[in-house]
Amino acid sequence: MALDLRKGTDEIRKAAESSGGGRFTPFIGWKDGDVKLVHFLTAAQEIPKVRLHAFVEIPTDDGTRWDTFVCRKDPAFREESGNTCKLCDEIGHVATDKFMALAVELEATKEGKKIKSVTPAMRKFEDREGNEREVPQIGLVIQGAKNFFSYLGAYDEREDLSDASFEVQREGASTDTKYHFFPISAVPDLTDIEVPSLESIIERMGSEEKYETDLEGVLPGSQKNWSKGGGKGSSNSKKETGTAQPTGNLRSQFEEIAEQVKGKSAAAEAVS
Repeated sequence: MALDLRKGTDEIRKAAESSGGGRFTPFIGWKDGDVKLVHFLTAAQEIPKVRLHAFVEIPTDDGTRWDTFVCRKDPAFREESGNTCKLCDEIGHVATDKFMALAVELEATKEGKKIKSVTPAMRKFEDREGNEREVPQIGLVIQGAKNFFSYLGAYDEREDLSDASFEVQREGASTDTKYHFFPISAVPDLTDIEVPSLESIIERMGSEEKYETDLEGVLPGSQKNWSKGGGKGSSNSKKETGTAQPTGNLRSQFEEIAEQVKGKSAAAEAVS
């Protein structure tokens, strides 16, 4: 199924000031104080806005695991789903709009403080046959527009996002979270690396098969509300939040952020 995804810096710009094993792809995330060096594999104009069910609590024999689903009411899936979603309509899990991109974590070679070159960081895992394998640390970056992707959209208006890597630092652990971006001109050699398809990953995360298989045993009312204003231990509201609606002219904020990165030498931040 070819997905009609909501892509590009226009979508990021709209949202920035709105109110509101084989098949396994890791996530790249930051805790308070983390600094990670990454190169974004998804072009700025191809970064989609996706309606997500994050932190879905799924019972297992050993306790609980957490999973992320693309909402079946996302515009890309509405025709197939008939605008119905088991997580929204039956289980009562709240979906939120986020932006999603593929990135690869990097290791740097430095001369003093200056980064001279970068190479993909590698991770080891054991396949189904028990063989140890090593692959590049490619993962999904799932974040909002205002405190993360608006910076990358603004940067891409001045420079090509694919020609840079970024040291990204997180500051804060709650609604006060900021991400600081430090652009670096070095990029990794990806010639012999197979990059997964973001569209295929999204299609799998919202597929009827995933919903039927992975939500087995998940009961109505069993979920926490991890959306804004919720958090650990909060009961999920029965009211489903709607898709975030863009408001106003967002050009001014993008220009303000872009000025901070002009020349690729200044450190900049996008503030939530």
